[in-house]
Amino acid sequence: MKRVIACIDSSPCINALAEAAAWIATQTHRELVLLQVLDYYPASYHLGEISGVIGFESNAMLLKELAELEQKQSELALGYSNNLLDHISSLIKEKYDLDTTHLQEKGDFLEQSFNVLKEDDIVVIGRVGEKSAEKNKSLGSNVENFIRGVNCIVMTVGETFKPPTRFIFAYEYSPTCVQMMKRIAQSDLLKLLQCHLLYVGDHPEILNEPSQYLKNAGLDVVVEYRYGDVAENILDYQREHGIQLIVLGAFSHSKIHQFFLGSITTTIFRNSLVPLLVVK
Repeated sequence: MKRVIACIDSSPCINALAEAAAWIATQTHRELVLLQVLDYYPASYHLGEISGVIGFESNAMLLKELAELEQKQSELALGYSNNLLDHISSLIKEKYDLDTTHLQEKGDFLEQSFNVLKEDDIVVIGRVGEKSAEKNKSLGSNVENFIRGVNCIVMTVGETFKPPTRFIFAYEYSPTCVQMMKRIAQSDLLKLLQCHLLYVGDHPEILNEPSQYLKNAGLDVVVEYRYGDVAENILDYQREHGIQLIVLGAFSHSKIHQFFLGSITTTIFRNSLVPLLVVK
């Protein structure tokens, strides 16, 4: 069964993230999985840096104390994880009447999440994690690396979520973007929404073929041509029409060759108030 993976932590995005994941699971009849990665450092993490400058007896005592502390640390972290997962599961069950599956991993968030994700998953992640939220960052440090490393669809959400009925797909002609268009046409989620096909550039005829392709796939398509700055036009169009979702992809070449994980995408990430869906 296909899955929706919700990356759970205690960031300010957690409630919106749970809402988004539950909505996707309801719309697509996917299994809803809550993924919690305990990426804390054990108490002995820095022992190697100090073991060479203390005596053998002190070192042995320190090892014993650290082992006891690590055991307690592990128990507390697991208890925290269980409580958080149970809380989110209860909220989802109460509002959406959905059962959830739990995945708990220990270690680095990126490494562990990459190990469990599949190509046909839809992953929901907060724009900022609990650590980034503590530092008042608008975009979490793990988000860009996470999107770069996974091979599945990723939705990023902020502190609020409203179920979308329409999405923006900003198009350019490139092999990567054509492949992305095919993924959109096959998506069990996006086929349910109205597609606003947006092109920013000097050749509006470029949208004739993708527009027809998406219509033939059963999507409701609205075509829009714009001129000027790519990021500004995407954000302006979203605000003007109240569109609730922006779909991005791994663009290359032309004047938007930095669109994916470059300056344009960063601008959209930092200034958009609606969820973003990255399709590869």
